[in-house]
Amino acid sequence: MTTALPSPAPSRPRRAVDARLFVGLVLVAASIAAVVGIVTATDSGDDVLVAPRLLTPGDLVTIDDLEVRRVSLGIDGHSYLAPADIPAEGVVVTRTVASGELVPLSAVGDSRGPSATTIVVSLSTPIGATVRPGDSLDLWSAPALDAGQFGAPVVIASDTQLVRVVADDAIVAGAEAGRVELLVARRDVARILHALANGDALSAVPVSLSMGR
Repeated sequence: MTTALPSPAPSRPRRAVDARLFVGLVLVAASIAAVVGIVTATDSGDDVLVAPRLLTPGDLVTIDDLEVRRVSLGIDGHSYLAPADIPAEGVVVTRTVASGELVPLSAVGDSRGPSATTIVVSLSTPIGATVRPGDSLDLWSAPALDAGQFGAPVVIASDTQLVRVVADDAIVAGAEAGRVELLVARRDVARILHALANGDALSAVPVSLSMGR
């Protein structure tokens, strides 16, 4: 009598199980990465500058004189000095900043402040169409004489810098060619104010033009 051998058990679909496991692991990893990314983005903060010592008005400070700290300030972060806000020549402290305090933007000013300032002047001749903010200009003045006559023009402020052209719809055609805001040396301010008060004819002549015109 021949004994029947038991039939082999059907093989289990390992490939299907392995595929599902692989997909599950990928989904879990992706979920973890997404959570980490959200947390990192939420907690990124902003780089702002901190005074490592007491800063007093008149101090000239550069990026090397301050410490960088990463903090989460939200909208208020735009009110404090960031590393990108400091030019190579530094900034001048305009009010006291305590040691360890975040440096407010309102507490610093342009390093040229003690030696330069801005002034708006009315020109009798228009500046050229190729002149742009940042270009260097010489300010010429023809002194006003009697009977609407003017004397020989002279330079009253050399190597000034054009800040902007001031739009003014109230200017009378023919009386003025426009107004400009100039960055000038403080030593030239008295001469410029005298020329304005005297009604002299002022002209701004480019010293150099930026490249790419």
